[in-house]
Amino acid sequence: MAQLEGTAIGWAMGTGAAEAVGRAASNRLLLDRIAAIFFLAIFLFVAVFTWVRPDYNWDMVAYVATALENRTDSPEQLHAETWKAIGEGAREAQLYNLQYGNPYNRHQWENPADFESQLSMYRVKIGYIEALRVLEPVTGIVKAAVLLSILPLFGFGLICLLWLRRENALQGAILLAPALVVADLFHMTTAVTPDMLLAVVSMGVLYLLAKKQDVAACLLLFLSVFVRPDNIILVFALLLTAIAFGWRILPIALTFVASFAACLLISKFGGHPGWWAHFYFSCVEIQNSMTNFHPDFSLVAFAKGYMRGVTVALLDNDWPPLFLAVLAGWALLWRAGRTGTGRENALMFALAIGALGKFASFPLPDDRFYFVFLAGMAMLLVVMWKPRFDIAPGKA
Repeated sequence: MAQLEGTAIGWAMGTGAAEAVGRAASNRLLLDRIAAIFFLAIFLFVAVFTWVRPDYNWDMVAYVATALENRTDSPEQLHAETWKAIGEGAREAQLYNLQYGNPYNRHQWENPADFESQLSMYRVKIGYIEALRVLEPVTGIVKAAVLLSILPLFGFGLICLLWLRRENALQGAILLAPALVVADLFHMTTAVTPDMLLAVVSMGVLYLLAKKQDVAACLLLFLSVFVRPDNIILVFALLLTAIAFGWRILPIALTFVASFAACLLISKFGGHPGWWAHFYFSCVEIQNSMTNFHPDFSLVAFAKGYMRGVTVALLDNDWPPLFLAVLAGWALLWRAGRTGTGRENALMFALAIGALGKFASFPLPDDRFYFVFLAGMAMLLVVMWKPRFDIAPGKA
């Protein structure tokens, strides 16, 4: 402080206002409340923005169409009902982009049968589709889709705050909020897909596991594969973790077996084209029609899909550097002796191998596919760290 004497900064820091700020900054209860309000304000902003300006994208169109399948008799009728619903809410520019924005969109707009063939890849999210149908009589199908992003968003935020509060780490919300935004919280909410619903269910699973409520966590984990069957990756990562860290094996083993069986049944009865056909469509070359699409396996195409995934992930997405930053933070906490509980470290391990396994099994580069893992890791890092702004370093 001596070097600031005689300077404008030194004068400012000696004023009554600066002293009042200093006293406020040493009040833990006040800073905890500010952190919680800041966290909730970000979630409220995302929710309001999503309600006012949702992102009408191709996936949203496909999920709406899938939810309408049970009351239409032909591809033409399904096509008409879907676009009628979308057209009532989308802005003119959004509607034009959905119908004519690229050759694939235009083909789906002009060919009802091919449009219906795409839904086999969306039909497998049966939990999400059924939730749309339940809300539809109250809100309409499109508003139901928007609400199924907003309501889970608030649920997710409340779980985070509850967890932070119970771990005396509320001030960590100031750091957690921007980490979640970087992990894709904003875009995956406005995009109106099952991802936010999966996120709230998965965060609930992690919280219950951290508190050693394994049976409740496993029941919720089983339900998560009905939202997105690819969450079987998280189930498998937790099974490996249970084995490696000496958890009670039976609950998670039964959950994995039941989840795997559920995924097979969902895929069969939903008409899913299979892993390789879906991989080829999403990672190698998009197809205008999925009817009888069963390409032969090709090592060249397989490698091409992974090269595309790696390149786009590194150039256009944030999850790889965020993943490395969280791992680095975990390592630094370990060196500083702030390692948290055995369960917290085990869950960090599970989420780390889960994120890598998710990419290895299906190399889609988008941040939203890794949000469950990155958000969980960020939460655990903050809970272990318990950052405090009301005390000087070394006095915690």
